[in-house]
Order: sequence, then structure tokens, then C-alpha cells
Amino acid sequence: MKFQPVSRRLKNGELVIIRECQPQDAEEFLQTAKTYIMDSKEFLITEESFNPTIDHEVKYIRTFMESENSLLLIATHNDKILGNLDLRGGQRTKVRHTAVIGMGMLKEWRDIGLGTLLMECVINWARENPVLEILWLQVFASNVAGISLYKKIGFEISGRQTNFIKIQDDIYTDNITMDLKVK
Repeated sequence: MKFQPVSRRLKNGELVIIRECQPQDAEEFLQTAKTYIMDSKEFLITEESFNPTIDHEVKYIRTFMESENSLLLIATHNDKILGNLDLRGGQRTKVRHTAVIGMGMLKEWRDIGLGTLLMECVINWARENPVLEILWLQVFASNVAGISLYKKIGFEISGRQTNFIKIQDDIYTDNITMDLKVK
């Protein structure tokens, strides 16, 4: 196991556990992801295009377990998965020192410190990782809460792709890239 579980109370007083995702979590992990994708407009993937099988999810989870510069964390409360944060390390030699972050959580668990806790856990892990030097992410410009969280944690805006994301016909938003040096 690459990550020691962390327990903490959120702003709502509930105790959550952040731990490494395991293959036996695949079915619930998949259901949680489907739910938060359906409830948010801040993901590139849509509900209609997200249909992996449980076998696919098991393989997906294992790729994180087998990579020294990647980590897949889940947040749980009363043994139920609330959300996740994936840190996917670059696999090519020239970018192995970088990793991209993706995060999602059930809407009833947003804005109470869960995102901050997940980010703190993965940043602390990355600082101890001998390979990683830079973490980066992409966020919709319209995701004001997400951008605020990332800035609070120490990420800086490193790029912007204007009108890169088409929300629907004639409605676009910019794609913002942010990064954080961990070494």
C-alpha cells in the first residue's frame, strides 16, 4: 500500500476516511462516479459517454496501484464512497516528473472541506514521492469554486485555452491549466 489512510472531520462534523482505492471498490467507485458526473456540468465526460464495465474499473484501479508516480484516492464515510482524486503520473521519460489531477465528489459532500482534504492528501504524498516534481490540472473557467480551491492550495494558473470547451450550442468556456511545484 502506497498511502496511509487519513481520518478527519469535515465542516459538517462528519468523519471521513481518505484511502487508496482497491480493486474490490470498483463497483461502488463506478456508481459514485456516474452519480457525480450526472450532477455536475464541470466535467469533460458526459453521463451518456461514461459507461465503463466493472472489469474496466478494476483494470483502471490497478494501473494506479502499479505506477510509482500515480495514486487513486477515495473518500469514504460509513464505508460509502463519497468521491475520489486521481493523480496520474506521466509515463514517458521526459514527463515522469509530472502528474495530472482529476477530482470528483457527490454534490452533497461539496463545499464542506472534502476537496481541500483530498488535495492536501495527494500533495503530501507527491512531496514524498521520489519521482514527482510538478502537479497540474485542468479546470473549466466557469468553475469558480474549483479555481478558488486550487489557488488556496497553492496552484497557479499556467495557461488558458479560450473557448476550448463547448458546453452546448453557442455556449463556450475557457480551459484553464494550473500547476504546483512539489519539489
